[in-house]
Amino acid sequence: MNLESTITGKAWQKVGIRHHHGMNIPLASIHTKQSCGIGEYLDLLPLIDYLASIKFDVLQLLPLNDSGLDHSPYSALSSTALHPIYLSLHALPHQSRELKLELKTFKSLNASQKIPYLRVLNEKIRWLKKYFSEAKETIQSDPDFQTFLENNDWVQDYALFKVLKERNHNQSWKKWKEEEKNLSKTARRKLLQNYAERASFHITLQFLCHQQLKQVKLRAEEKQVFLMGDIPILVSPNSADVWQRQDFFDLDQTAGSPPNSFDPKGQIWNLPLYNWKALEEDHFEWWRKRMQSASKYYDIYRIDHIIGFFRIWATSIGEKPETGSFIPNDPALMEAQGRKLLKTLIGFTEMLPIGEDLGDPPPFINKCMEEYGIPGLKIFRYNRNWKTDQSFIPYAHYPPLTQCSVSTHDLETVQLWWENNPQDATAYAAFKKWTYSPKLSPKNQFEILWDNHHCGSLFHINLLQEYLALVPELTWEDPEEERINYPGTKSTRNWSYRYKEPLEVLLKNEKLKNLFEKLLQNV
Repeated sequence: MNLESTITGKAWQKVGIRHHHGMNIPLASIHTKQSCGIGEYLDLLPLIDYLASIKFDVLQLLPLNDSGLDHSPYSALSSTALHPIYLSLHALPHQSRELKLELKTFKSLNASQKIPYLRVLNEKIRWLKKYFSEAKETIQSDPDFQTFLENNDWVQDYALFKVLKERNHNQSWKKWKEEEKNLSKTARRKLLQNYAERASFHITLQFLCHQQLKQVKLRAEEKQVFLMGDIPILVSPNSADVWQRQDFFDLDQTAGSPPNSFDPKGQIWNLPLYNWKALEEDHFEWWRKRMQSASKYYDIYRIDHIIGFFRIWATSIGEKPETGSFIPNDPALMEAQGRKLLKTLIGFTEMLPIGEDLGDPPPFINKCMEEYGIPGLKIFRYNRNWKTDQSFIPYAHYPPLTQCSVSTHDLETVQLWWENNPQDATAYAAFKKWTYSPKLSPKNQFEILWDNHHCGSLFHINLLQEYLALVPELTWEDPEEERINYPGTKSTRNWSYRYKEPLEVLLKNEKLKNLFEKLLQNV
């Protein structure tokens, strides 16, 4: 592939057609001495400095959208609003002495092995309400606040949604009073006036989130580190987006995945389908606002389940996955739909998209992605000749237009995969000409990461814990505790993962820094 002739556009000009090395984290999982129970926006500043020092130039983040009481960042209440749980409270301006003293009591929230999400959320919101009552006038008199309001017209409806949700004891909007379920623009504007003070609280929090994440973006630009965001293709049925524009969604069906060899039962995601016809009639304005909002903070974005733009597995509410079908179900229609949607999507911003295309997509999907200059994802354990002898594909054969990672937030870490899948591990050991052992040796684990950073892909990005595993004292003793999420389950382990050591300890560890230097030799 002649990349220079195939890849065009401002996004590629900005990022550069060259090898990029990076790290992937859930922001919630990191913590510093100043954090209040969960990773915070400004905790990213020292991490960006560190990445630049080890010659990594991409920081990939999982979604940062407001998910309310839900631990999962993929179940957001808004496709545009940022989560106030990530606010760095210590850095907020105009704090009283009393509020500063109260923050010291929050440090105990960092002590638990798992993130006490709801406790952290409740404590931070309680503190923020006190802070708002003291500082709101000063904050809202800032010219930047007025500019934020002018440039983010979605924030008014989001704030009203949050107020109504609180008034309805956080129930789904489907259980609200009839007159609150379907509000015209005029009715929403009037109701917003009635709840002006309460709505103002949520609007102010969004401004503060915006200010802190912009500070992170500026530091990243200064250090020449690209921030990579995450755009889940679907949104929660309980979100402000669905409440506000129910005509854009099909609420009678849920998206999911069909039964397959990797997942014999299939999955129900409990997320609504899009009404693409209605969205198109509105010139995809909802998508434009979503993408332009993300572009304020990110240079690159991961399109979660890019295959879903071509086809989505749809199941009627209450039914099992095997009863579903693809929409659309004709390959020609799938290709036409996907091409139209992706072309529209990437035209809204100058961010570079990377598509999560795991599974067995029809050939026309990869062809379309290549034509549009959208890298796909390669995970070595799945990158095999499945239709012939199931042999592993050599790293040198990974196409440049891809992101290579050894795992994702939804998968086992490499160490767990090795221990839990002895048949695959044995096959991989044979592929590498290693002597198989039930436990993955540090030497072989390093070689897997080495191969990842020296393969044909242009992007080489891995979860932080995959690197930390090379320095065992920096990780939890039980490898299971290093996993982020178990898809399709309601496990208490999901989305509660916290790195064992605070960021200050991780970034000062000489063994870890030396390993990064070795990984990037001769790249």
